[in-house]
Amino acid sequence: MKDLDSKAWRAFHKIGTSLLPHLSRQITNHSGITGAEYVVLVSLSELPTESVSLNRLAVGLGWEISRMSHQISRMEANGLVKKSRSADDSRSFNVSITSRGRKLAESAIPLQSKEINHCFSNVLTKQQMETLIEISEAINKHMKDHHPINKKAENR
Repeated sequence: MKDLDSKAWRAFHKIGTSLLPHLSRQITNHSGITGAEYVVLVSLSELPTESVSLNRLAVGLGWEISRMSHQISRMEANGLVKKSRSADDSRSFNVSITSRGRKLAESAIPLQSKEINHCFSNVLTKQQMETLIEISEAINKHMKDHHPINKKAENR
C-alpha cells in the first residue's frame, strides 16, 4: 500500500509542477499579467457585487491574508484593482476591479480557457474528470474541516 500511496502522491504532485506553471506562463504570454493577477481578476469580475472584503477574497481563493494584501497592493499600483476602506470596519479593506482590470480579464479568459481545454479537458475522459472532481472535493473537505487557512478570516 505504501507504494501506491507514494505513486499516487507523485502523480498528483507532477500535475502541480508541470501543468500549473505552464498555464501561468501562457497567461503571461498572451495577456501580460501573472497567473496570480489572472486568478484575482477573474474572481473579482465574477462577483455579484461591486466589491468584496480583502479577507473574504483571500479565503475564497485559499490564500493567506498577507499574500492577498501584497498582491492587491501590486495590482492597485498597476491600475487593475481599487482598494478602499470598509464602511463596516475601518480596519478592513474592500477590493473592486477597475475597468482596465476587467478589460484584461475579459480578453484573457477565452485564451486561458482554450489552453485549459488543450492541456486538461481534451486529455481526460468524462469519467476521469468526474473522478477528479470527487477526489478534489474529498481533499478540500478534509482541508477545510481540519486545516483551515485562517479561521478568523473565515468568520468575516
